[in-house]
Amino acid sequence: MTTVKLVLFMACVVFLSWNMAHGAPVRSDNSTVELVAEVQSVVPGEEFAVAFLLRPDPGWHIYWINAGDAGKPASLKWDLPDGFEVGELTFPSPNFVPFGPLMSYGYDEETLLIANVRVPTVIDDTIRLAANANWLICDDNVCIPERAKVELALPRGDGSMNSDWRSGFAAARAKHPISVPWRATYTSSDEAVIFDLKVPEDFDVDGDVWLFPVAEKFIDHAAPQVFRVSDGVLRVETPSGPRHARYNETSLVLKLFDTDASGGHDQAFWMEATRVNEVAAVEFSRSFERAPGTTVTHTSIDESGTSNLMAFLRNLLFAFLGGLILNAMPCVLPILSLKALAIVELSNSSASSARVSGLVYALGVLVCFLILAIIMFVLRGAGEAVGWAFHLQSPTILVLLTLLMVAVGLNFSGVFELRGSIANISGGFIVPSGGKSGEFFTGVLAVIVASPCTVPFMGAALGYALVQPVIAALGIFLGLALGFALPYLVISFVPAAKKVLPKPGAWMGTMRRVMAFPMYATAVWLMWILGGQRGIDALAMLLVAAITLGFVLWSVTRARETNLWRWRVSGIVGLLVLLAAANVARDDELVPSPQTASTAYAQEMAWSVETVETLLAKNKPVFAYFTADWCITCKYNERVALQSERVLDFFEREGVQVLVGDWTSEDPAITAELERHGRAGVPLYLFYEVGGSIDSPAILPEILTPDLVISRLGEV
Repeated sequence: MTTVKLVLFMACVVFLSWNMAHGAPVRSDNSTVELVAEVQSVVPGEEFAVAFLLRPDPGWHIYWINAGDAGKPASLKWDLPDGFEVGELTFPSPNFVPFGPLMSYGYDEETLLIANVRVPTVIDDTIRLAANANWLICDDNVCIPERAKVELALPRGDGSMNSDWRSGFAAARAKHPISVPWRATYTSSDEAVIFDLKVPEDFDVDGDVWLFPVAEKFIDHAAPQVFRVSDGVLRVETPSGPRHARYNETSLVLKLFDTDASGGHDQAFWMEATRVNEVAAVEFSRSFERAPGTTVTHTSIDESGTSNLMAFLRNLLFAFLGGLILNAMPCVLPILSLKALAIVELSNSSASSARVSGLVYALGVLVCFLILAIIMFVLRGAGEAVGWAFHLQSPTILVLLTLLMVAVGLNFSGVFELRGSIANISGGFIVPSGGKSGEFFTGVLAVIVASPCTVPFMGAALGYALVQPVIAALGIFLGLALGFALPYLVISFVPAAKKVLPKPGAWMGTMRRVMAFPMYATAVWLMWILGGQRGIDALAMLLVAAITLGFVLWSVTRARETNLWRWRVSGIVGLLVLLAAANVARDDELVPSPQTASTAYAQEMAWSVETVETLLAKNKPVFAYFTADWCITCKYNERVALQSERVLDFFEREGVQVLVGDWTSEDPAITAELERHGRAGVPLYLFYEVGGSIDSPAILPEILTPDLVISRLGEV
């Protein structure tokens, strides 16, 4: 008996530990949802991944970030323990959801939307995560907003993987777009949007491809896309959408569908695109047209190919050349130029010291490049959509980089000087330092200030690296680092190279002042990026932080020179202002709210029970329809039937007053009206004849045609 009890006890323990890593599934009318974790236990201070699992019933579908012509993506409102933070949901690359002449983007299968949870250093023995989930689910007739509260409990432990979901998370991440640093630009007019993508030269587009913009209503989603291909350039042209002029930048997803070019499975790439005045003139070798959800018709065939080894060697050379050119960027040139002059002075006294200095600097460059690459690949392996310069997508990093550029510029301008080994990083660019740690961190600083830049050859090489195995990718980054470190190594090791440089003298102080201005220009550029991401308020706060930084550094210098407490106090006060302004500049709440377009026409009125009663009292026939911007069936009916000239002429001829109930956002009155007529969601179409009762309107079908509307209303 004791043995039986022990077995039952152990079984209960196993079941409970399994159940804690799985939230209880929640069943709605048309889907099942659940909150699941990639780990079985949580480690204090470490991140882990959770996923909102959506299983639509057969015949139903859910939506991507940009739903296309109609729809709405899933969202979660989290309820977390104190100190826990959760990132944004990441979505797999979308599929097509056609409906009549409309085209939406989404999924009709089990879908995991992954987010990373940041854990504080002190947690309870058991942590509980909860979220209020909202998602739109549709079939071919009706769209229904659904909601549920999902919960998950996890014990504190060693962070071991959840074997039941490890493969599920891996499969979900494999469907996520790969973030690539490919330069993407576009122009738009009322007729068409033209995208130019700078892809790797050996990038093979076999034709079964589609370009998904993240910006809503940016293109005509149901129209074909024309692809034109040349070495290193992919141009995509498609009819424009109603909001094309609103966007100066957007994210894009280029998806290859189950073809030889994508290795026999779907593969997608995420990139950022910016508006330009015009596209460049390019000679294309082939072109093809693709309609959404259909096969491809090629107009020409390109049979050229390159072996994997040759592609790697070519991109390794590109990386090396890109690193070499990177030294000429305005943010890097001042540091390299002043350090080169310092090497000249050092080599006059000790050639061996100059060589050691060059090697240590190169080591700092190599280490920093490899660390950035490893961080990037670790984040990508964790499901984050990041690529080179991923830090520029972070307001916090942008603020820090901007203030670093300002500080270096102020140092070059003579506003402040640093003492000790740190001086060799920022202030000691013309005075050699015996400390080798300063040389190492100068190399690190050079990479950091160069990281926002992309130069010729570099973009193609990094684009290639991001779709390769990690070892091959690190080889590309190593080539980039060697190219970047080469000029300094040449000056350190080759005596003849020093002869092309002018002799040291008093003019070097003037040069140092001049080199401050490229640093200020780099800071302005970074401010502009932040302003585009977070708006004018964030830009203003960053300017305040930059000005305050100058005051703080000047106060520190004055305190050191005079040894007066008032300058130390001034510096401390300035530092507090600096931290406050910088924190506001990086605040996510400063993101401007997106504008939404109205769908109402001038002859329409907003629906309410009171309006219906008033119109019926005046013996006016009333047609009321209930819609939402995310409802694809609604938009189909409106475009095909309700907005057709025949139906509009009929309404005007018969004196029918049209009322619109917009359920895009929650509206209790509309919800009650839908339920009163036995509906869980939109669309709903009601017709009240003259002298009719508000309690007994004629209900039209969910799919409309002009003939159906006119005939049904004529029969009443």
